[in-house]
Amino acid sequence: MTDSTQLKAAVLVNALSAVDDPFKAAFQECISSACPGASVDFFDPIEAHTYPEPAQYDLIVLTGGTADAMAKDIPWVLKMQDFVRRTVEECPTQKIVGICWGHQVINVTFGGVVGPMDNDKFEVGVAPIALTSAGSSFFASHLASTELYNIQEFHEREVKTPGKNFLALAEENQCVVNAANTILTFQGHPEMSAELARLLLKDVPKYMGRNAAEKQALDMKIDARHDGTALWKRIVEWAREA
Repeated sequence: MTDSTQLKAAVLVNALSAVDDPFKAAFQECISSACPGASVDFFDPIEAHTYPEPAQYDLIVLTGGTADAMAKDIPWVLKMQDFVRRTVEECPTQKIVGICWGHQVINVTFGGVVGPMDNDKFEVGVAPIALTSAGSSFFASHLASTELYNIQEFHEREVKTPGKNFLALAEENQCVVNAANTILTFQGHPEMSAELARLLLKDVPKYMGRNAAEKQALDMKIDARHDGTALWKRIVEWAREA
């Protein structure tokens, strides 16, 4: 920890998007709310090929994105895996959080497998995620329930097999932590608000093809209460742990 009162976070934005600013603002707000006074820097690994110096930060965050984490022919995806692998080797106590695509690419980096969801499903909106016994202990002091957390979801791929030496904190590999307790990943989006979900969703073909009743049901799901704030508080607390 660089300072006893201030958290320094590096956020790698892994998506090319017309809503780049709102996307960054969501992470800025969540991290700052969980840790007032936190310093948050953003990096562009896709076009600018910028990465943080791990030793300068208390927490490195890998955001969501749309690329296939299993791809062998996308240079920046392979470079991201190299960055994660090298960070773990050279800075073994560095705390890293993966969100959605970040969750997937981290698990792939350490031998996991990512694939399409069953029945070509596209998961959007707030969903209850069942905790394992280890997850109940990990999140015990931050969630109202010891059995689950509610989180915004926005994905069509999932981790089929977690990385080597990763422990499931939630069922179906929705949240995992490595044995060293330095890497924590979520399939869902603790940073995502209903407004951001709608902004990201508007150009998704699978959403545009739905009828009015289906869209109304999805709107209700997006607006449901979620535990994003509580999850970020736990992430920040975890980042401060030795």
